[in-house]
Amino acid sequence: MKYIIIFIIFISNLYAFLTTDISNPNLIALNSLNINPSFIKDKKTNYLFNIYSKRKKRYFLNILENGYSYIPLIKKEINKAHIPSNIVFVAMAESYFSSDAKSNKKAIGLWQFMPQTAKHFGLKINTYVDERKDPIKSTIAAIKYLSFLKKQTGKWYLAIMSYNCGEARVIEAVTRAKLDLYCKSHKCRKNKKIKELRSFIKEYQRNHRKFSKLYYSFKKTNRLYPQNLNLENLLRVQKGLKRQYLPKETRKYIRKIVAMSFLLNSNNFVQYQNHYLLNRGSMSNIIKVNVPAGTSLGYISKFLHISYSRLRKNNLHLKYAFTPPNEDSYIYIPYNKLALFRMTFNNKKIARKIIYKVKKGDSLNRIARNFKLNYKIIKDFNHLRTSFLRVNQTLVIPIRHNIKIPKIITYRVKKGDSLNKIARKYHTKTAKIRKLNNLRNFTIYKNQKLSIPTYITMR
Repeated sequence: MKYIIIFIIFISNLYAFLTTDISNPNLIALNSLNINPSFIKDKKTNYLFNIYSKRKKRYFLNILENGYSYIPLIKKEINKAHIPSNIVFVAMAESYFSSDAKSNKKAIGLWQFMPQTAKHFGLKINTYVDERKDPIKSTIAAIKYLSFLKKQTGKWYLAIMSYNCGEARVIEAVTRAKLDLYCKSHKCRKNKKIKELRSFIKEYQRNHRKFSKLYYSFKKTNRLYPQNLNLENLLRVQKGLKRQYLPKETRKYIRKIVAMSFLLNSNNFVQYQNHYLLNRGSMSNIIKVNVPAGTSLGYISKFLHISYSRLRKNNLHLKYAFTPPNEDSYIYIPYNKLALFRMTFNNKKIARKIIYKVKKGDSLNRIARNFKLNYKIIKDFNHLRTSFLRVNQTLVIPIRHNIKIPKIITYRVKKGDSLNKIARKYHTKTAKIRKLNNLRNFTIYKNQKLSIPTYITMR
């Protein structure tokens, strides 16, 4: 009877604790990611939280300020998709809100997409664009990917870890941990079903192509042994095992995202005059506008009266200073310039181009190198079916911002001139002048006309 009373008191106290702390923002954050409330006491997560909130406070504020343009865009898409708001911290952990971020594994952009995954979720990567650097499109693709991972694994925190190390690795971890947890309280040595499930896991570890069997073992384990598995179980380091449930990087990754959630829920964290930066409205300071094929960013920057560098920064998804020449496209401009854009944008002046006449000895590759372009761009602009050119053929060449392009000028030799002096004046080489003018030696005379290869800067 004594023990029953103690148990009832314990349950009552536990219920009182949970009902009292139901408004705790950290518990709400954990709940939204399907993480058990007990994880609020995780020592390593709280250690990270203390570092971020004290020693690295200014560092994290700088990250938030860098993401000033992107945070509202991400929030807007997250709200539309009805997924946990904490997902914003995945972008923060992946790239620190930098659209230009690049890893040594060739992952690129705000959400650090690998090329194959990016294309699978609808992002374009071609000669002209890399939409992994597009803040809106990459966010939509990341939400689709994370939602797919949630469907595969069943919980948001598992989806986030899968985003870091792959769903197969997480599915393997959950299956192993569940079987180990079950076998702690049951005799499993002679259990044929568990032996079969473990054999599927080992088969996958030997040959990563056997994902179907691994996923079968994951679903079967969840059905046969539905005991609750907490995040703590997956993050536990097993002594003597080379292959832990999860890689060290992923264990730190999920703790980092949870710590960030705690950090932005903390009243002691630096506040702005009215609100936290992350609680800004969904209005961004950039907006998407449609433009014709081949639109020059240099032209847009001039008539909108903004710096080219600012406009370029907003359009990192464009590999060149113009939109694709073979299809209508879009760019991002400052929101406060939208009215001016609608009133003054002239479709007839969409790009800075020059007309180039093909000379003897020219090739498409050579011309492209001179203008610092990919030869395919010139082909697309001129609708060329092949790379063959003919003398005196005219080509339309799109000009990049601030590019130096070759130009031949005529120079009349003055008294005291030498080839070296003329070459230095026009930033070229004497060998080029001699070759262009068929000079056998370095002798020149007063009033002689020379063709000088030089460069002019197109702005």
